Amino acid sequence: MSIGTNIYTLRKAKKLTQGQLAEKIGVSEQAVSKWENGLCAPDVSLFPILAGFFGVSIDRLFGFHLNSYSDEVEQIMKAADDSQNTYKEIEIISEGLQRYPNSPDLKIYLAFSLSMVNRFSKDENERKEAVKKALDLCNEVVNTCGDVEMVDRAFNMLRRIYCEIGEYQKALDAIDRISAQGYMHRVVGQAQVLAYSKDYAEHAKFTEENLWRCYLAMDSLLELKINSLTETREYEKVPVWCSARQKLLSVFDDGCPDFYISHKLWNCNAKAQAYKKMGEKGKCLEELRNFVDCTKYFKPDAKGEYYQLAARNPIYFSNISDPGSQEEYMTAIYFDKWLSGYDKFFGDDAEYLQFKKGLVD
Repeated sequence: MSIGTNIYTLRKAKKLTQGQLAEKIGVSEQAVSKWENGLCAPDVSLFPILAGFFGVSIDRLFGFHLNSYSDEVEQIMKAADDSQNTYKEIEIISEGLQRYPNSPDLKIYLAFSLSMVNRFSKDENERKEAVKKALDLCNEVVNTCGDVEMVDRAFNMLRRIYCEIGEYQKALDAIDRISAQGYMHRVVGQAQVLAYSKDYAEHAKFTEENLWRCYLAMDSLLELKINSLTETREYEKVPVWCSARQKLLSVFDDGCPDFYISHKLWNCNAKAQAYKKMGEKGKCLEELRNFVDCTKYFKPDAKGEYYQLAARNPIYFSNISDPGSQEEYMTAIYFDKWLSGYDKFFGDDAEYLQFKKGLVD
């Protein structure tokens, strides 16, 4: 494989245009085009820059060891893990970096091991040297690696190290530089900085607000997944996803068993519809009963503020001040018309008829 073809493959893997790659390494777009089309090769001075940007060895840049590179790096990290000794880890990873000096995985791993030395060493000079080297390794990844995910991991490691040495503002600065796709590192990282700095009031506010956002996002994603499975007629998968969603919807029930009751209700509906499509009357009727049980929590004369979710469960969400953060959209359920859609499916089924009679009584 020519170096031009390999540059093309590595560029595509990072979803970069020729212009974007050119800008990042300080050459013209035409130069990148010529390399990839085999018209010329990069100047030798660019080899370490390209290798560093892509996070690969120069050997790999030339196409050598393409299939074994990742496996060998993983084997090095596994050997370090298996050693179960921090100093041995440092030795193994350092030797690995001599073979693969541009590997961001190895640099971040070594930074982590060095940060552990800072935790347990009683030698102040050793601790300081370990921290400095760990920070340098992370900054090397940030400044030379073109892989966004690896750069995010390096920033997250910087956050961890700065927290442990008490430089909280630098930790927050590192978090601010994490990309949008590193959302988890951003949220969890900031919560950890607040915990390390013992800012408990701000920590409580931040964790509750972000937990709330994640909860709502998970609920929406589960609902969309269930809808898509229904649309593609994969009905046998719907009950499994509905069960997962039910567990999520019930996770904050302590002190508030009707928490997010409207979504629990429509989740039962989705499950019942799936069983109807599969012809499973017994399971369908069970979900109809669950549906009706949910309706008992709705108050016909309730005002809108009753259904402000966060306000209804201060056990978990005492720091969410905005009562409009999420509102259930019904204050009464009229399900007679909805339930009649099951009449044809059940026909003269005795259990179903008894169930309907019980609703009237």
